[in-house]
Amino acid sequence: MLQTDITRESTNLYKGVGILLIVLHNYFHNIPPIIGQNEFVFHLAVTDRFVDAILDSPTNWLRAIFSYLGHYGVQLFIFLSAFGLTKGYLDKTVRYTTFLKKRFSKIYLSFAICVAVYVALGILKTIYLTDEKVLYWDSLAWKLLLVSNLVPGQAMKPVGPWWFIPFILQFYLLFPFLLQTYRRFGVFSLFAISIASLTVEFLLNPYLIGYGININYNAIGHLPVFCLGIYFASRPQLHIPSSILFTSAAIFLLGCLYPAAWLLADLCMTIIMLSVFRWFFRKLSETGVAIYIIGFYGAISFHLFMVNGFLRSPFHDIAVQYNLWWLTILCGFANLLFSSIFAIVLRYMDNMLRYYLPIVRRSWQT
Repeated sequence: MLQTDITRESTNLYKGVGILLIVLHNYFHNIPPIIGQNEFVFHLAVTDRFVDAILDSPTNWLRAIFSYLGHYGVQLFIFLSAFGLTKGYLDKTVRYTTFLKKRFSKIYLSFAICVAVYVALGILKTIYLTDEKVLYWDSLAWKLLLVSNLVPGQAMKPVGPWWFIPFILQFYLLFPFLLQTYRRFGVFSLFAISIASLTVEFLLNPYLIGYGININYNAIGHLPVFCLGIYFASRPQLHIPSSILFTSAAIFLLGCLYPAAWLLADLCMTIIMLSVFRWFFRKLSETGVAIYIIGFYGAISFHLFMVNGFLRSPFHDIAVQYNLWWLTILCGFANLLFSSIFAIVLRYMDNMLRYYLPIVRRSWQT
């Protein structure tokens, strides 16, 4: 049996792997020939294009794998959010207002700073580089109001990865109730909540998509992974039996072909990743440099997540223009390096503002 004992120290390793998957996915999935992704909605044609790319040439493998699978790094962050909060509050009384103030101040200020940087860069781009519209003020407004995932057609605007910000802050609104329900009714409540979430998605999402709204942009569509995090956090000695791991792998493979099984793909891939990366980290335990690099990316993961979406354009454009597989890969890692430097600067700005704004500092430390 594979252990999934996630400690405070090892959390950064899981975050590091998660953010590397996400950044490379965000870069590669827009490089022609575009494969697509079954992240928010299922299309069998996406799986067909992925298989064709793999069979076509080994030079396609890196691009194809990150394009098709890289977005599952988001599920690691969803799981870790529920896991970490449950570890912190399982034996404590959650004061709702204090809890929300702390969580919102931790994320929202960072996001607001990132938006300001994005707007500044957009203005400079408009003045010096292009006459086309690069800033969408209505989309920014919905995003800053944290309701973009409730407005038809706005969830992925103006920067695709930012869909996660309203989503995770809305989850914080639900977490105290999920934790209280679990305390009162036990594991059965997590199972019932997960089934209810999957049922709502199965029955309503096809209808809502027609109106530009997708449950998978909201907390409801990811409650099974949240519940998994709550369950894992409450088990001091936790194991994933091989039977569960293999069953998850089988369901995930079916989910690449059938929409009903795809509903469980996020949950199954989370179980697979926890097991695989646990094994991977144990193999790397003697290689300090690799562990350090992964941990470093875990430490800057949130800020890197926020900036990588709008910094990839120059590298993406070069890769598309020349259409050489080796140059595509080289530009991908150049994009990762550039975004990493930018994320470090953003994190520094974030920390400085928190230090010099006493009101924010007090709410963050409460």
